[in-house]
Amino acid sequence: MKTLITCLFLITSLSLSAQKIEYSIPEGYESDISKKDYKFLVKESVKAISQYYKIVSVKEGAVELEEGQDFAILNLHNLILRCAEEERENWATMINEHFDGIYQSVESQKQLDVSKFETVSDYLSIRIYPESFVMQYGGTANMIVRTHLEGTFSLLMLDLPSAFTPVQKEVFKLWDKSEDEVFEIAQRNVNKQESVKVTEPFEVKESTIEVHFLENEDYGASLGLDLENNAPEFLGEWGAVIAIPNKGIINVCKVSKENPVDFVLFIQKFQAVVEQFYQQHSQPVSTDFFWYYQGEFTKIKVLNVNGDIQVISPQGLTQLMVEEE
Repeated sequence: MKTLITCLFLITSLSLSAQKIEYSIPEGYESDISKKDYKFLVKESVKAISQYYKIVSVKEGAVELEEGQDFAILNLHNLILRCAEEERENWATMINEHFDGIYQSVESQKQLDVSKFETVSDYLSIRIYPESFVMQYGGTANMIVRTHLEGTFSLLMLDLPSAFTPVQKEVFKLWDKSEDEVFEIAQRNVNKQESVKVTEPFEVKESTIEVHFLENEDYGASLGLDLENNAPEFLGEWGAVIAIPNKGIINVCKVSKENPVDFVLFIQKFQAVVEQFYQQHSQPVSTDFFWYYQGEFTKIKVLNVNGDIQVISPQGLTQLMVEEE
C-alpha cells in the first residue's frame, strides 16, 4: 500500500512540475487581491480544472489548456473579483463550483443538437460586455454581436443550465436565420425574466428627482435593452437617461415635458455611484450614461471641469425640447 501511495504521489508531482505555473497577479487586479491570496486562488483553480482538463500553463490569470480540449484558455479574472467579495474560507468551494459549472455547461451543450435551431431557440439570450473585455479574450471574429451601447458589445448567448455560452459563428450559420430574427428571439427570452423595480426620490441641488432601478442578478442589463416592454413606466415623452454599470442593474431617470432637465441632476448625482457599481462588480458593463428613445441608445457627453460635472444634451433630445417650446 505504501508503494502504491508513493507512486501516486510521484505521478502527481511530475504532472504538476510539467505545468508552468506563474503567480504574478494580472495587470489591473493588484488592488483587488494580495499576492498570497492570488497564489491560493491559482492553486485551487489548477486543482479544480485538472479534474476535467489537462493544463499547459498559468500566466497572469490565463490558464492555457492542451490542444484538442473544449477550451484553449480559461481565465481567472472574474474569479478574482468574486473571491474578493467573499471570506477566504469560502474560496475553495466557490472555485470548485465555478469550474464545475463551466464543465457542466459544455457537457449540456454537447447533448443539445445545436445544428437545429428549434432545439436551442429557448436557450438564446443576450449579455453585454465592455469592448475591452471582449477584445482581451479573442475579439468578436467567432461570435455573433451587436452594439446597442457605445463602448460595449451585446453577445448572442446560449443560457444553459450551468452557465452562459457565446454562440459561435459556425453554429449560427447552421441555423439559416438572420441576425435580426435571432436577436429578437433572444430578447424575448430575456424579457420573460422577472425583475425587481424600485423608485426612489433624491435631493440634488435643492431639487427632488425620481430615480428608477431595475434589478435582476443575471439579466438586469439585458432587460434594459428593451425598456418599452420591460419598464414602460420608467419612460417619459422623450424617453429616459439610463446607466448600466453592471449585468445586474440599470439606473433610470425619466425625461418628460414636465421635468425635462432632471436627467442632468441625475447624472451629476449618480456619476460616482455608477463608477463604483462598475468597478466593484465581477461583470461590469459601462460607466457611461445614455439617452434611450424609441429603442435607440445615444451616449451622453459628460465633462468634469475642476470637479464641476457638466452634461451636454444629445442633439436629438435638444431638438425635441426646442420643438416643444
